[in-house]
Amino acid sequence: MYTVDLLKKAAFRHTRFGKPQYPFNIEPIQLATLIFEIERLRDVEGAIVEIGVARGMTSRFLCEHIVKSGHRDQRLVAIDTFNSFVPEHVEYEMKKRSETRRDLGSMFSYNDYEVWKRNFREFSFVSVFQSDCAKFDYSKIAPIKLTFLDVDLYLPTQEALPKIYENTCDGGAILVDDVQGDFGARQAYLEFCSSLGKEPVVIGTKCGVIRK
Repeated sequence: MYTVDLLKKAAFRHTRFGKPQYPFNIEPIQLATLIFEIERLRDVEGAIVEIGVARGMTSRFLCEHIVKSGHRDQRLVAIDTFNSFVPEHVEYEMKKRSETRRDLGSMFSYNDYEVWKRNFREFSFVSVFQSDCAKFDYSKIAPIKLTFLDVDLYLPTQEALPKIYENTCDGGAILVDDVQGDFGARQAYLEFCSSLGKEPVVIGTKCGVIRK
């Protein structure tokens, strides 16, 4: 134990290993809002859905909350291609939206469906689907009470939002990440809000909210 303490002291004082890290790609207010919505909807029947899970940092955060709050009866559904962006979605960004990031097609290609499932097998309330969110049949997991949609691009956001909304229970909420700057998700979010006759609501700097 003494040796471990010495190593910790050396690492903290003389290297960068002891520097605190923020491991999430979303803002603290988004994490707080997700927890608030889970608690607000705790007694409402329906799934909590995360779309675009990457390696699962936010998913694990939500799992920890569900376990620590003693409500393992919640359903957490994860949906991802587990193989980066869909080529046709990337092509649309390049041709129609003048996207210049040539690496879009290889982003998140490190992910793996079987590995992701294995990493979450201790959480029996988690269900995982490998799918393009634009084509997924949301009626299979309905009713939905809370969705966190984080797929960046226009087409998957534009095609998924009406399907998610249709299967969301009254009082439910949809959070859409990356609705700032020139992200395609921003355009799709604003268009969908307009189609519903709802004013866009943004928390933090990049998260759009839709309530049903």
